[in-house]
Amino acid sequence: MRTSEGLRGEALTAAFEEALAGRTERFFVQLGIVSGLPGTRANLPLAQAFATECVHRGKAADRLAFEMATLHADIAPGASAKEFLPMCGVLAIGARAAVEPALRERTLAILHDASEDLRFRVREAVPMAVARIGGAMGDALVHELAPWMDGFFQGAAVLLALAQPEWLPAVNDVDAVLARFDEAYALVKNASRSASRYPGWKALVDALGVAPAAAAARFGVPVFDQLARWSSTEMPELREAVSANLRAGKLAGRYKDELERVRAALDASVPPPRDPTQKVQGMRSRGKKRGRR
Repeated sequence: MRTSEGLRGEALTAAFEEALAGRTERFFVQLGIVSGLPGTRANLPLAQAFATECVHRGKAADRLAFEMATLHADIAPGASAKEFLPMCGVLAIGARAAVEPALRERTLAILHDASEDLRFRVREAVPMAVARIGGAMGDALVHELAPWMDGFFQGAAVLLALAQPEWLPAVNDVDAVLARFDEAYALVKNASRSASRYPGWKALVDALGVAPAAAAARFGVPVFDQLARWSSTEMPELREAVSANLRAGKLAGRYKDELERVRAALDASVPPPRDPTQKVQGMRSRGKKRGRR
């Protein structure tokens, strides 16, 4: 039985029934038509409606959801309407694992791999799926995802999931949250110079500029203490990540003093400017060459 929160439209719901029975072709075509892809914005409400429908159907929808979540790029290539299919699948298996503990181990393994999928819309769905599970597991998932923090894309997915309103209110172990943040910070800071050209490294830096602000609104001073410690770095990208958290509008009123404290720490640790006029012993002079006599 459908509800108002699930799939709508006679053609789409009829095709969904066929897909549940193993005949997916028409359903995949229908999803592609209303996916919004290729384009600038995927039809996220529809993807979430599919996830909700799978929750309503329970085990009867699991085969379809997992099939869609693991569709290979050869079958569902990026930058096409078919990319919507694994995106829907990722959200659906996350929703099902949130209500069915027996599916969590399998689901998290798939989400781990999907977090570094070459198709960016599939990657973007992972934090939402993880957060859905986190809303049910709370602190336990914060601990369980510690092994994800050895990968750039995986770490970014964890941080972005923690910032989601579906998970963050269910978390009480601030020390575990700060540990995941510190692991992400260290992974960026200690990476090789060549890693800075890798999209995963940039994704993790971006996540470090967002997730702590969300956590600060939830936990307050301990997160600002962490940001103040991070401010000592000379790495421009990490300094900008700290600064980005301070610009979060939801923190300005309640935590004005804490924001000023972290800004002061950033200002105090500004690397001294290089003096181009200072000659260091051993350096060759760059002045005008003397004329030959």
